[in-house]
Amino acid sequence: MAAAGETGQWRTGGGFILAALGSAVGLGNVWRFSYVAGENGGGAFVAAYLVAVLAFGLPLLIAEVAIGRGSPSDPVAAFARIAPRRPWRWTGWLGVAACVAILGYYPTISGWVANYLWRYAAQGGLATGAADYATWFRAVLADPVQAVFWPAATLAIAGGIVALGVARGIERASKVLMPLFVLLLVALASHGLSLDGAGRALSFLFRPDWSALLQPRTWLAAVGQAFFSIGLAMGILVTFGGYLAERHRLVPLSLAVVIGDTGVSLVAGLVIFPAVFTYGFDPAHGTTLVFAVLPEVFAAMPAERAVAVAFFLLLMIAALTSVVSLIEVPVALLIARCGWRRPWAAAVATAAMFALGLPAALGFGVLVPYLPGPAPFLDRLDLLASDILLPLSGIAIALTAGWQWRREDSLRATGIAPGLGATLWLWSLRVGLPVAIGLAMARGLGLL
Repeated sequence: MAAAGETGQWRTGGGFILAALGSAVGLGNVWRFSYVAGENGGGAFVAAYLVAVLAFGLPLLIAEVAIGRGSPSDPVAAFARIAPRRPWRWTGWLGVAACVAILGYYPTISGWVANYLWRYAAQGGLATGAADYATWFRAVLADPVQAVFWPAATLAIAGGIVALGVARGIERASKVLMPLFVLLLVALASHGLSLDGAGRALSFLFRPDWSALLQPRTWLAAVGQAFFSIGLAMGILVTFGGYLAERHRLVPLSLAVVIGDTGVSLVAGLVIFPAVFTYGFDPAHGTTLVFAVLPEVFAAMPAERAVAVAFFLLLMIAALTSVVSLIEVPVALLIARCGWRRPWAAAVATAAMFALGLPAALGFGVLVPYLPGPAPFLDRLDLLASDILLPLSGIAIALTAGWQWRREDSLRATGIAPGLGATLWLWSLRVGLPVAIGLAMARGLGLL
């Protein structure tokens, strides 16, 4: 049982929205959305992404928050409550497993962001010498001191916020960090729209080549990105739903989270692509877009340091709020299952996640000879989390909520009135989501 007073509640619906946005808005919105859009044709991908968010992302988000609201602080007990029969009662453990796997590498990437922010803010730049930025980035990855220090610093800050509690820690931090994030995002997008490549960027993002929508890969990439970006199936939204009082209307809050998350992704494209086009770079640069390509873009700008500091501060806020949300899942579980006090649970979870993340952090340098296979350990954890555990968790949640949860109870929990809307929501969970996620999973694993 949870220790008294250790779980807490959101003080306001707005606090829930900001915290949920903090969990959803992360590196996936700024870093991953941009390179996935670049690799899949820009505007056609954006159109498919908007459809995927509304058709699949929103229904699953509503289901997760509603399931969590009935079982404060414990994402595992939440599913056992609505579906006590085996194996459905174990659905929550898949989300926890996905969350822990992501925590095995996400702080490492967040540490890269913190490293870049420090270098631009305190040292004036990256000081690559004669090396190009990609070579310099690889050298940073191989340095064991930097590889360990920056993820540890990120985890320590996030763990400290979680230790303060739901209202005093997570909600309060979200109310400060998310408005600052939006201000930076708008300022950087305004700067991007003033560049010469803004017209090409707008055409690239918002003038689709409709023939690309006939390609299955565009839709599957959109489903995968929508699923990843909103933060579904990680146990986060179920946990956050447990802190949401019954007086709050769930569907409007969920819709606000989806609209906010999608808006951030689109505006982030206006931050990155105008600069990429202005200075002659390829928008389909893949995962190196932020850490190897954009520093070259910044170096060509008249106000390199100011723009770079603002950009990496934006990225750092996105990364930090996501790490906070990820840590809250094992912390909530420890509080509920072990009866630990929140500060102790946060300290143990943070230390455990630091230890778990060492292979990913050091997997580009000193641990290379000791790790099996040619791929970096971080890439393998990402494959496990993003392409296996998250899709399996999403499919299990959709099937559990759609088929195992009594219709009357699910509609009462969500506040959805019986009728066409309820029917569409239920059948999206029962059939549409499992099929779409399954296909996206097959594509991610190279089976399609």
